[in-house]
Amino acid sequence: MDSPALHSRQVNRAIYLGDEGIRLMRPNYFTTQVRQFHDCERVFYLDLLCSNRYDLIIEVGCSCYRLIGVKKADNDYLGIDINPPRARRLKKGNGAVIRCEANKFFKRTRLIDEIMRRYDGRVLCILPFNFLGTMDAPMEFLARVCQAPFDLALSLFSTSETATVARLEYYNLCGINVQGVVRTDDYVRLDCSNGFQAFAFDPLFLKNRISTFGFRLNEAGYYDVCNFLHFKKSGPEDCSPCKAN
Repeated sequence: MDSPALHSRQVNRAIYLGDEGIRLMRPNYFTTQVRQFHDCERVFYLDLLCSNRYDLIIEVGCSCYRLIGVKKADNDYLGIDINPPRARRLKKGNGAVIRCEANKFFKRTRLIDEIMRRYDGRVLCILPFNFLGTMDAPMEFLARVCQAPFDLALSLFSTSETATVARLEYYNLCGINVQGVVRTDDYVRLDCSNGFQAFAFDPLFLKNRISTFGFRLNEAGYYDVCNFLHFKKSGPEDCSPCKAN
């Protein structure tokens, strides 16, 4: 049974608009392990986009649109963020940014249908840098994401002890006091004094959950601090095995 904390909370959103949330995305608060996560993330997506054709990359929770650099020159980029930089149209990189809360974006079915029509279905949606793990009600959000017709990629903190120690160091540096660590077979959750909760999900748990929405795992990268999963919407011809890094 899922933890109640996986559903129906609205605390993290407010914190991400406050000082602690701003610090979480500032490079001067990135620890060595966080930078390692970012480096592995960039390599994974560069390789993924070399072996899979997409015409549009959507980064949900884009912050300063860090992953725009992994796309090919002729790809378009759309960043979604609750508190993005002022620029809405990026001068370089065929990119644009929408100021929008992530849940609301995935409820905009007309916009999503138009995106799929314009790009002939060749769209990859990325949830970067443990974005899923810091959402309020992450399993409800994931279900909404999986109802969209996009292929999906996720960047996740690992559930390893090394990753947990790295997360504790990172949040402490950002001024977020972790009061408790909850470990289950499916996740490691950090409970913080300000009500913030941050999950690191087991990849097999997510694979099984996402597969119920008609996805198949196409590629994966597993590291001590972080994991990366790439899913495609299943079709009759989709029977090739997963490639793991």
